[in-house]
Order: sequence, then structure tokens, then C-alpha cells
Amino acid sequence: MAEKLDKNSVLYWYPKIKDLPIPMPKTVIWRIPKKYYPKIWWEEGIVRKMLKENEDEIKKTARKVGYPLFLRTDQASGKHGWERTCYVESEDVLLDHAYNVIEFNMIADLLGLPFKALVFREFIEMDWKFKAFHGNLPIPPERRYFIKDGKVVEHFPYWIEDAIAKGISRNLPENWRELLAEMNRETEEEVKLLTKYAEMVAKRIDGYWSIDFCRAKDGTWYLIDMAAGEDSWKPDIKPKSAMEYPDSLKKVFEKRFGDLKEWF
Repeated sequence: MAEKLDKNSVLYWYPKIKDLPIPMPKTVIWRIPKKYYPKIWWEEGIVRKMLKENEDEIKKTARKVGYPLFLRTDQASGKHGWERTCYVESEDVLLDHAYNVIEFNMIADLLGLPFKALVFREFIEMDWKFKAFHGNLPIPPERRYFIKDGKVVEHFPYWIEDAIAKGISRNLPENWRELLAEMNRETEEEVKLLTKYAEMVAKRIDGYWSIDFCRAKDGTWYLIDMAAGEDSWKPDIKPKSAMEYPDSLKKVFEKRFGDLKEWF
């Protein structure tokens, strides 16, 4: 039986687009051994056991990218906790950050996420203007494009004022709103370029998708993430309430993702 992959997983979409002529961070993927599933999705002790037993292999894989690096699972990075999660400055803190990233995946979206890999990505200095949230996350110009049936159907700046204002931040500058407004200004040249990139992706992947782009210090726009469109945030979409999720974790998981046995 073929392995079942969630469409939001890097393992699903990245192989389909990685050779496109679009700037993307260098990416190296380490698959978590199957013997730790499914308990690793909800037992912290299994996470610690996995990291300890595979420490050498994990560190060896990370060295292929080099430090500093950007760390995530195939599902999510926990980026709002930046300094303790996805930003890994050196090998000394790699396993601690890997645990924190996985812990975020375990509690994300109320149900947790079905992660299957650690993903090590080249760290690219983005064109950020200030830092926000509890992890001092650098906030750069970032865009989200939606594609459907081979075409771009909408796009908008990813970081909105309301998200920053409601976050817990330690060092927001007084003029952060002005800085954000300038970063969120979409130029005609930018839209033309990112539309071209998004349409390249649309020729490789059928269906409805979101694509995230981020601008580096040198002005280059990088494709940094993708997800199924129906699961992707928009300014007018609110997350589901916990009241919408019934019964036990196993039942809820299977309602959303299908039979657990199909994942291994």
C-alpha cells in the first residue's frame, strides 16, 4: 500500500516543485523512523526518545545545510517562537529546538499535526524591519498567493496589522505600523514576478493551493511554503473553535485524516 501523505506536508508538495526555476532555500529532509508512530504525535516521552536515539543522524543531516539554519517538521515550524524553535544558530541547541518545534506540531490546530520528518533549510537573511511575538520573530515582506485550476485567484500581504497588534511582543518599535505598511505595499513589478512563479507551480500541482513568498535582504523573492488552499489562512478566515472537535483524539484524528493504519 502506498504511503498516505497529507497535502500540507513538505513531503507531498516539495518534490513536485523543487526543480522549478524559482528561488527556494536549500532543503534537506530527514524522515522520522516509522517505529515511533503513532505515539510520537501525542506522547512527549516518545519525542525525547526519538531525538536521543537518532541524535547522530539528525546532526549529520543538519550539517548538510550548515548553521545557522531554519528548522521545521514537514508540517510546521512554530515560527512565532523563533528564538527557541525554528531558528537554530548552532549544533549545540539543535536537539532542544527540534523538541520545541515538534512540541508545537503536537498542539497546533487543536488536534496536532501528522508530522513525519524534520526539515532542515538554508537560513536566508530576510528583509525584516522589526521583530514581533514572544520569540522575537523577524517580520519581513511576505506574500500569500492562491492558485486554482492553473491560475492565480488572489494574493495579499501575509502579515496584517491586527495579527501583530494582538500578539505578545517584547520589542516592537513605536513606528511598527508605518514599517509594516511599507513592507505590505505590493508593487506592479513584484506582482508580475510572483504571479509568474505561482503559475509555474500551478502547472505542476493540480487543485487549490496557497503559496508563500518572502523577500530577502538582497531583494530576491523566495518561495518558502505551500499548503492546501482550503486549510490556508486568509484575513477573513477565523480558526475553528474547540467546540467543533468532539470525542477522543484518535476519533478526531481519523475524522480529519482517515484511518491511522493508512499512514504507515
